[in-house]
Amino acid sequence: MSARDRAARSTGSGVKVLPLVGAPVLPMPAHVRQAVADAMDQPDPRNSRGLPELRTAIAAELERDHRLHVDPDRRLLITHGAMHGLSLVLRTMLAPGDEVIVPAPTFFFDGLLRECGATPRYVPSRAEDGWALDPAELEAAVTPDSRAILLCNPNNPTGYLPDAATVAAIVDIAARHRLLVISDDSWQHFTYDGRPYQPVEAFADRWPHIVTITSLSKYYALATWRLGYVVAPPPIVDALERRLQWEAVNCGTVPQRAAVAALTGPRDWLDQALSTYQVKRDLVCDGIAASGLPAPVRPAAGAFLLVDCSRLGRTPAEIDRTLLRHGITTIRGADMHAPETHVRLTFGSSEQVLTELVDALTQACRSVPQ
Repeated sequence: MSARDRAARSTGSGVKVLPLVGAPVLPMPAHVRQAVADAMDQPDPRNSRGLPELRTAIAAELERDHRLHVDPDRRLLITHGAMHGLSLVLRTMLAPGDEVIVPAPTFFFDGLLRECGATPRYVPSRAEDGWALDPAELEAAVTPDSRAILLCNPNNPTGYLPDAATVAAIVDIAARHRLLVISDDSWQHFTYDGRPYQPVEAFADRWPHIVTITSLSKYYALATWRLGYVVAPPPIVDALERRLQWEAVNCGTVPQRAAVAALTGPRDWLDQALSTYQVKRDLVCDGIAASGLPAPVRPAAGAFLLVDCSRLGRTPAEIDRTLLRHGITTIRGADMHAPETHVRLTFGSSEQVLTELVDALTQACRSVPQ
């Protein structure tokens, strides 16, 4: 949000800020619009776990895409987006003084962990290793106070996509130390170069204490509806539902009807947008390498990457000002437990906008004395 504020100030000073986005922003197709119109005339069923039709559709997708057998009545909870799901899970499952092991760089988990009094123990990865997670380093961070491992799969902001062996190793670590595994899998549909997304839930037979949080804002383009879901063992879902009932009673019926239509109806409008992302990734990565900045690690998933911008300034603030002068909004690496010289760029915009981004990065490099 602070990055958005800085961009707004730049716009106010006359700088043309590029409209960079991550998830696709798409007009809703007719079948989703019709479902929304019909829902507005129906009573609210007030189901705290979420509409049965939506949970059934999610369970069917998990079975079809990943061979995961998830009971929609006992193991699924609909939330107001993935951030809400994460908040519910962390505040329900953690207590003040608990330590949470977090591979870094990572998404903005800090505030959510502070809300429940937990302490993160960040385990850094390195660009020269492709930002890969090292299970041995993860296990070395375990202490008697460790309560959970918190993942981002695929990783935001690096685009690192762990393979099955790595995910299995993490689950085995959790089993050895009796830790809960919590995984934010919001970008699971955005994978490249033929590499598959590996759900942690697939290894529940080795250690059942696994919770997965997912957003419906990304692939399904439902960001304005604020919906997500949690997959967890029944006792955890029961506890999450009790908290949700006191906080919000239930998620809105109209957004859930939109989600049912998106999950069960035609997907050509979604798949067409998704099919452009690998080309966009390559356009931006190749452009960065030609701009004068170091070539970035090419992400295997997601809609973002970390860029070394040390050439543009000595501090994160200097780098940020240089980029904003050229209309480029980013998230500072330090805010995501990445190196301070790095920033996160998103590449979900049109190819025209991304071409302008590459040109702006080139101009930024030329503007800084060497």
